[in-house]
Amino acid sequence: MKDVSKIQKNIRDAGLCTAGLCAAGALVLFAVLDLFVLPFPKLDAFKKRDWSTRVYDRRGTLVQVLALENGVRREFTPLSAMPHQAVDIFLAAEDKRFFSHCGVDFSAVVRAALQNIQSGQRVSGASTVTMQLARLVVPAKKRNFAAKLNEARNALRIERRLSKNEILELYLNTLPFGFQTEGITSAAKTFFASPLEELSAEQLCCLAVIPRRPSGNNPLEHPHVCAERAYELYRSLPGPAAGGYFAAGGGNGRSPKTDMNLPSDTLGADAADSGNGASIDSAPLEHFVCVAEKAKRAEYPFYLPHCVDFVKKRYARAELPLPAEWHLTADALFSFQAENLLANELEHNSHARVYNGAVFAIENETGNIIVWVGSNSYFDRDHQGQLDGVTAMNQSGSSSKPFLYALALDKGYKPSDVLPDIPLRFGSDEVYIPRNFNNRYNGPVRFRTALASSLNVPAVSLLDSIGEAAYADTLDKLHFDSIRTKGLDAGLALALGSAPVSLYELVRAFSVFPRDGTVIPLRLLEKSAYAGASLRSADLQSDGTGTSSTAANGASLRSTEPPPASVNDVFFADDFLPSRVYSPDSARIICSILSDSEARVKGFGFSSVFKTDFPSIFKTGTANQYQSLIALCASSAYTVGVWLGNFSGETVIGKTGSSIPAYIAKEVLTRLHAAADGNGKILPARAFAEPEHWHRGTVCALSGMIASPDCPNTIREYLPDSLTAEDKKKLRCTWHTKENGRLKTVYPEEYRNWFLSAERYGAVNAGGAPLAIVRPVSGSRFLYDSAYKNIAVVPLEINGGHGDTVRVFLDGAEYAVLERPFFINLSAGKGKHRVRAVCESEEQTVFFTVE
Repeated sequence: MKDVSKIQKNIRDAGLCTAGLCAAGALVLFAVLDLFVLPFPKLDAFKKRDWSTRVYDRRGTLVQVLALENGVRREFTPLSAMPHQAVDIFLAAEDKRFFSHCGVDFSAVVRAALQNIQSGQRVSGASTVTMQLARLVVPAKKRNFAAKLNEARNALRIERRLSKNEILELYLNTLPFGFQTEGITSAAKTFFASPLEELSAEQLCCLAVIPRRPSGNNPLEHPHVCAERAYELYRSLPGPAAGGYFAAGGGNGRSPKTDMNLPSDTLGADAADSGNGASIDSAPLEHFVCVAEKAKRAEYPFYLPHCVDFVKKRYARAELPLPAEWHLTADALFSFQAENLLANELEHNSHARVYNGAVFAIENETGNIIVWVGSNSYFDRDHQGQLDGVTAMNQSGSSSKPFLYALALDKGYKPSDVLPDIPLRFGSDEVYIPRNFNNRYNGPVRFRTALASSLNVPAVSLLDSIGEAAYADTLDKLHFDSIRTKGLDAGLALALGSAPVSLYELVRAFSVFPRDGTVIPLRLLEKSAYAGASLRSADLQSDGTGTSSTAANGASLRSTEPPPASVNDVFFADDFLPSRVYSPDSARIICSILSDSEARVKGFGFSSVFKTDFPSIFKTGTANQYQSLIALCASSAYTVGVWLGNFSGETVIGKTGSSIPAYIAKEVLTRLHAAADGNGKILPARAFAEPEHWHRGTVCALSGMIASPDCPNTIREYLPDSLTAEDKKKLRCTWHTKENGRLKTVYPEEYRNWFLSAERYGAVNAGGAPLAIVRPVSGSRFLYDSAYKNIAVVPLEINGGHGDTVRVFLDGAEYAVLERPFFINLSAGKGKHRVRAVCESEEQTVFFTVE
């Protein structure tokens, strides 16, 4: 029995031993898998956290550092770009043996344990940089021994997944400093209002002690405590022969003490003569106190706010994370000057009840956005300053007329053609009667004068001739987004800019004229900003192929993996390719018209606000009962737009006010040409090119037709090269003739009422046009007046005809026989009616309804 019991015991012991070995093997296997194989999702997520974006303008000026959603600023700086001194001091403060251990410094653990046991309290720690990073990656709910073990485990896992340089880079960029600041780059600004590379070693020592206890060691609130801790750190710094970051190959082998930026009067003679920098005792505690007391919390720059907001929205729309840096095409200095100019003009014209405005300027050749001022003041809550007047939708008024006139040139109109500036009625069911801004009519007006003087009636007449659909299609090609949905709803009022558009769209479209009719997408960011535009902290290192690697000298770089195609959605502010909208010659003729001060006289007089020392074009507009005042101007190099108004919709007091935005636009354009761009170059303003397929000919100043010997006043105007001799003969002026040696001026029939409205010299060619019923337009509806026995008074106006009388029939019965001018008021009761006019062999019929 004893033998049996002994055998059973041996078997049991063997089983236990086997089980123990299996358990140990399983633990070893788990440890191996945990350290080397199993994923570490929390580390992956930590690496993918967002960074604060540093925004620079085209001159390299820092204009903003974007805070994260939680208000924290955490800027990324590659380890290779960090000052060697800063890296070495932080390693000396936190982990002198960083390059020697595996994530856990076991010798430091033993040393700390012995020191703590001997003193009976915690006097020393053994936390490494990797362990501190592990604590950031996997925050512990409680601070106890189990948490410490898990921290060590995670540190070992991190060491197996990242190189030493990657760990150090991630640590220094995410180290918490309090004050909503993480990472040493942001900390340099927060506590010393300076870039990291400009900090002295004393300041770096002060910075390095803050993470140990941010609430008690920061120099802003506790400068003396910070100075003492920094001085202790300074005295413990290793010399060049000691280990550390530089000795490990990460730096240049210098001691951090060698580069101490101490004033000469703090250095002893021996130190000054040694050539090795300051000795340990050369920087007294008082010097560190002085440094800490001079700590100053940064007021981060805040320029180009509306432009930056626009870029952020573009990234969000493209579903791309924000990069560590942007390099805008915009110029902060020019934008700042434009903002001041805008503010001064608004203050000077405060009586006009206009409180806000926007300025937008681009470079014509590249499409680079140069100036972006979205409001009078971003922080003006009373007037909604955070709204962006560059992208806000407003009616454009007359500022959009050049787009219509350019289309007319492409459709065959000539700048010498005459357009009617007389009372006109358009439509039937709904009648539209356009008026000029001064409520005057000028009769026959040449195409050039009508555009340059911004007359309304000729523009509406021109649109009626070309067709609303054709014009809306052109505006769509110019990428006015609202035209697709609201363009045709505006009807003929589209000629006067009644559809809502943005200043951004207006400036982009207006730039087609100095660019020979081609519209191009605008650019917000320089190309250099896109090396890693789609990449974030997850890509801390790259060899240029998109895969993680470590440089030969141990330094790491951010990924330069080619960004996805969607990055183009951000690089260009617009989602289209360059395209030609107008012929080059039409665009050049528009430039000729909008730069013609004499053609502008009828509408604006000889205003100096449109005069520059270089070739330039101008167009202004007011819209929607003076809710918007707009000015556009351009040279060969730049296009500028200015909007004045109120985001609340409040109207500007009783004047067109176009001279105010025009003055601002001219000043901005002038300053752009007077100062160097981001590359130190001044872009010249060249003369606008002449149209290639047109020539200057002599035309009648009144009729716009090719001048005859009888025309009393002539001008030189563009005529198409395609005109044949027969064409020129047909186009010879018929308005001026001589009878018995006396000049006779004969206007076309359509100008009869305008001609008779004032004392004029000349006559009207009564029989030269076909018979036409001018009004009522067929299909019109009228309301009866109960005061007149339920009848409506309907004006009947007839032009043309080859006879001197016209017979009028109402509902089949003869109503009247008229002599010139053919006009009468018809009396009609409720119901549908038919009017027939007969002039010799010609007749016309219209229908109308009285309701």
